[in-house]
This record gives sequence, structure tokens and C-alpha cells, in this order.
Amino acid sequence: MLEALPKSKDRAIPPARLAVALGFDEDQQARLRQYLDEFVRAGLAAVRGGRYHRKSGQGLLIGTLRGTRSGHAFVVPDDERERRLGDVHVAEEALGSALHGDRVIARVTGGGTRGRRGVVQAVLHRANLTVVGRFIRLKSESLVSPIEEKFLYEISIPPLETLGARDGDIVDVEITRSPIAGRLPRGRVLEVLGPEDTPGMDLEIIIRKHHLPHLFPDSVLTEADTIPGIIPDHEVARRLDLRDNLTITIDGETARDFDDAVSLELLPSGRYLLGVHIADVSHYVRQGGALDDEAFRRGTSVYFSEKAIPMLPERLSNIICSLNPRVDRLTMSAIMELNERGKVVDYLLAPTIIRSARRMTYTAVNEILQGQPSELRASALESEDAEIRNLAGGVQNERCHEPSGEAGNRDADIREMLLRMHELTRILIERRSERGAIDFDLPEAELRFNDEGKVGGIVRSERNIAHRLIEEFMLLANETVATHLEKLEVPSIFRIHEEPDPAKIEEFQDVASSFGHKFSMHGPVPQRGFQHLLRQVEGSPEERMLSYLMLRSMERARYLPKNLGHFGLAMRTYTHFTSPIRRYPDLIVHRILREVLNSSPELPQSEIDLGWRVSLKRISTQILSEDREQDLRRKLTGIAAQSSERERAADAAEQELMDWRKAESMADHVGEDFSGVITSVKEYGFYVELDEHFVEGLVHISTLSGETYQYQPRKHRLLGTRTGRVFRLGDVIQVVVDRMDRARHLIDFSVIQ
Repeated sequence: MLEALPKSKDRAIPPARLAVALGFDEDQQARLRQYLDEFVRAGLAAVRGGRYHRKSGQGLLIGTLRGTRSGHAFVVPDDERERRLGDVHVAEEALGSALHGDRVIARVTGGGTRGRRGVVQAVLHRANLTVVGRFIRLKSESLVSPIEEKFLYEISIPPLETLGARDGDIVDVEITRSPIAGRLPRGRVLEVLGPEDTPGMDLEIIIRKHHLPHLFPDSVLTEADTIPGIIPDHEVARRLDLRDNLTITIDGETARDFDDAVSLELLPSGRYLLGVHIADVSHYVRQGGALDDEAFRRGTSVYFSEKAIPMLPERLSNIICSLNPRVDRLTMSAIMELNERGKVVDYLLAPTIIRSARRMTYTAVNEILQGQPSELRASALESEDAEIRNLAGGVQNERCHEPSGEAGNRDADIREMLLRMHELTRILIERRSERGAIDFDLPEAELRFNDEGKVGGIVRSERNIAHRLIEEFMLLANETVATHLEKLEVPSIFRIHEEPDPAKIEEFQDVASSFGHKFSMHGPVPQRGFQHLLRQVEGSPEERMLSYLMLRSMERARYLPKNLGHFGLAMRTYTHFTSPIRRYPDLIVHRILREVLNSSPELPQSEIDLGWRVSLKRISTQILSEDREQDLRRKLTGIAAQSSERERAADAAEQELMDWRKAESMADHVGEDFSGVITSVKEYGFYVELDEHFVEGLVHISTLSGETYQYQPRKHRLLGTRTGRVFRLGDVIQVVVDRMDRARHLIDFSVIQ
């Protein structure tokens, strides 16, 4: 935002013009005024006759305030050049009213051997209007101790603002007064969640800690209830009718929302005709409605082990839009003709109607592809799906009960199609590898719960060829849609992944070389360096650790209304199109695609040709008006930023709950020995991840008795000054579980001497 201001006072601009340049809507313009006032107050900008321009604020920077468990606070600069100079340490007396997570303007006041020092000049944006914590009842006024240890203050609660909370209860608190001149922030209890040991309390805490919207407003539910489940004939007539073509969904056993279906046929020419059919959410969720506003606010669905927080109400996500088996569903389809090398030679993008023949699971598909006997009908799963659909009265539910003979023929057809899909998947994987795509096949943890609802174990999640099959088909559809929209030069949202920061790559090279592995990004395809290293470390003790460090050395993928390519996938153009039930950017891409496709009332069969065995013919497109393009570009900036932010919040919430539950799983293993690998080395100790348990804990330097250890950050190790004993990144080590801190959800290890 600051960078958008002119540097010269002669070119100063009014706020309205700046808002247009930034693509801000009316709500964001109010925040813009606040930012401009703070910029002026801090000396980063000046105002002249209602027009603003940038000033060279000496020693000033914008960043995010981060607290630490040790009670310190730092400002992490937004600007990349400033970040290279290091974070700015802010003493407690220099924080002003700033709190953990706030966007602030800071002034650098000095430096030294321990880094830069500074003072907070202004708060631009409050990150935490509410805080979840433990209620501590006192005589005069009570306190709330935040669950987030990086939140540096307890919160004072007046007697009339406790909402009846008891001592030790977990509560959600609204901050009504920021900390001022050493006084604690003040708040009022919004919600009493109950005792900390209540089953499922960890999930309730995470939802509120990460500010995840989890209850739909009445206006949203009312709008969802008014959407008819019956598909009218005139809508069917507008679409490419694929209900007689063999189409299936492939998802996990516990999936409830099916937003993609696939189909494949081998053409007489030997080419493949691949269909990727995506739930047409944009037909039901119209721009500007309550459903749309709530979907924008949430940005994404959030998935936990036992619960999902959907972007859309269940009536839409699990019923009307979900591609349930043997019912008519509206879709947007990418039908692609591929040659024997997996290259798209022709394609069709069109609104369609399908009827999925089967609801398949990854497990069942993998068994079929591995030549194992498998039950195709998945009757128990489909019975559950039918029960879910019937929860909403009036929803079309025309089951097509197949005669036993036809069902047997259809099963044989599905098996044959799956084998063809397997064949095409291998071709696509090889093609992407040749192009330079980086394939991080990292094992992930999956929780197992016991009868009491507690974590009973942690296992490695299975990722088989069926997962790869769907991934490859979705990648291809996303790329095809992105390329189509870019060729039309219409505004759109892209999924971008920029090249890694050279400084991070240099640091990673040092780590890789310490294990004897060469790594370089030089050459026409820089991704090949990552590919080569992944092959080098495969099967080695350091494979998992180096793979994660490699991943951390890269930039984070995000949404942007400008195409910067996707480094990890080695794609020049990429977007998200395939999950509009659970991702808002996909819904936006669907709307844009719908707008540029010919909007004639009917699609004559003579022009579209509903057969699969003929050359594809594109539906004609229309170019957007100049006014519409400008309006769309303004909105896409804010949509991309919001979507990226909500994705980060969802990822952080999912990961933190997983880490909490991993720690909780070790409560019954205190005193036991385990083997693990050192995954991170700090001046205060090192972290160890246990083999096959996916659990990480800290070996504090104070437990390494017998001598003093020197921290060598460039070599990622601790060195004993007397014996020369070394603890370095990647070392395999034996540890004992000393304790599990339930309050902080942390595990302490000690080394077996």
C-alpha cells in the first residue's frame, strides 16, 4: 500500500484514486483512510490539500509484531531488503499498545551484536480482537491467561464482564482496551467454553484462537434453504448433457463433499479423451448474496480429523452441489484430448450436466489398479450418501437403479476405464517430471482415535496411485483453464509460486553439502536441482529432514491476479478451478469462465456434438467490456489477498491442532526410549523427531550435563567445548521422553548418554 503512493509531492493523489489503484472495495477504503492517517503520523507519508505522497521515513519500516515464549517481541519487516537485515527487537516499554500479530510501523533506534533494536510508532491493524485463554477468578477483577504464549499480556476482566465463568474455564475474550503505559489490556468474556479437560476442547480452542468462522449467520442459512434442489428443464437444455457417459468420483472414505468427477475414453485414433467435471457452485452461489459474502469471509473449508468447517452450508456442500452417485448434478467440465505423450491437443470447456455412476474410494481404486479383488459398488458408503442427501427436503434424488445385468456390465466398464486412467496417469507423471516439476512425496501423520475420543495412535497416511491419478487429472484441468483464460486476456486469479529466495537456497546448499549431497539450481531448468537431490537422498536417514528443509527454502504458493508462473509445478500458467465447494478462488474462476463462455440460451447438439468419439469443438467465447474488465481487476486484488490469508490461517490451525494431539499422544510414554533424528538446532538446544511417530520434542541444552556447548549456526550444530561432542542437524539419536507439558502442548526429551 505504501509503495503505491507517489514519491513526489507534485504527483500526490487523493485516497479515492489510491483505492482504485489498489483494487479496494468500499469496506477496505475505510481501512485505507486509517492507514494513511497512521502513515502521516509516523512520518512515512505527507498530506497536501487532501492528496497524499510518500516520504522517506528515516529508520521507519512496516512489519508484523511477533511475541516469543520467552517474553521478547520482534517486528518482522514486510520489505524483503529489510528482512535481510534481520528482525527488530522491541523492549516491553517500547511496544506502546501493540500486541502479538499486529501490523505496525516501527522505528529502528539502534543495533548491536544481538541485532537491531526499535520502538513501535503506530499500530496499523489489530490481528487479535478476541483472545482465547484460561479464566483466573480473583476478588476484585479477574484475569484471562492467553493460550497463545506469544501474546505477552494477561487480560483484565471487570466483575460485570465475566459471563459467569468459573476459575479454570476456557473462555473467548474480546479486548476492549489495549495495554497503555504498563497497564494490562482489558476485556470482556464473549463465550465460556468450559473446563479445559472437556472432550474436544482442543478443537474448540484452535477454532477460536485462529479466528475461524464456524457458525453460519441466519441470513446465509436462509438463502441456502431457498435454493431449489430440482434442476429445471430449461437449465438442462443450456448445457452439454453427459448423463449417459461413464463418470465416477474418487475420494477418501470419510469424504462428504464431492466436487470433482472424472471420465476417460480411448479414441479410435489412440488418443485419450479425459473429462474433469467440477461441481458448478457458481450456478447456485451468486455474486453479492449472503452465501457469497460468507464464502469470501471464510475463503476456504478447514479440515480436522473429526470435523470439517465448510466454506458453504451443508445443504450446498454435501447435497445440492456434491456430485453424489446416480443423481443429476450441474457441472463445469474441462474435456481434454491428449496424445500418446500426454500433451493436450484439443479441449472443450463447457457448462454440463452429469450423473456419476459410482462413488469410488482411493482404497478401492488402488486395489483394482494393483490387481487385487475389490468391491466396486461401495454400497455402505453410498447408503450413507443417500441418507445425507435426504436430510434436505425437496432435493432432487432420482436414483437410477440398474438391473443386475446392466450393473455387471457397468462394473466391467469402470474397471476398464480405471486401467486406462492408470496408464494415462503414468504418462502425465513422466511428462511433468521431464518438464521439471518437483514432487514432494512426504509422509504425513494420520491420527487414530480410541472409544473415548482421545488419540490412540499416529500412523503414516497412505498416498497411493489412486491419489496420484486424481492429482494429475486436476492439475491438468487447472492448467488448461488457466491457459484458456490467459489467451483471452481476461482478468483472472492465478495460483502462483515464485522462485526461491537465493539467500534461503544458499543456506539450504550448506546443509545439503554437510551431508555430502551436491545441490545447484544452475541450468535452463532450475527445478532439476531439487529433483536430483530428492533422488540422491531417497531411502537415506536424512531424507525426511532434508525434504522438509528443501520445502521450507521455497516460497509459499499464493493467489494473485497476475500470472507469475508456478515454480514447483514447472508450469507457466496455473490456477485453481477444481474445488469450488471448498475454495473461494475456484468459485471466482468458475464465474469468470462462465462469463466468457458463450451465454446463448441453448447449446445446439449439432454444433456441440454430444458424442465422445469426434473431434472436440470449442464453445465460442465473448470478450468482456472494458468497464467490466476494470471492475473485475479492482475486485480480484482484494479477493486474492483475502483468499491467501484465509488459506494460511486454515493451514496454521490444522497444523497446530495436529501438533497438540501428537504431543498429547506421548503422555502415556513418559520414561520410554525412542530413536529419532535432529530436525532443528538452536542456541538453547535441539529438536528431535521420533522415527515412525511424527512427534517432535525439545532436548534443552541444560539437560546436556557435563560440559558447555557452543552454538554454531552456520554449521547447524552444538559443539562441546571440552570433549568436542557434536549434536548436529540430521543426526540419529536415542532419547527418553522426560515429560509432556499439557498446558503448553510441548514434549521434553533428554539424550540417552
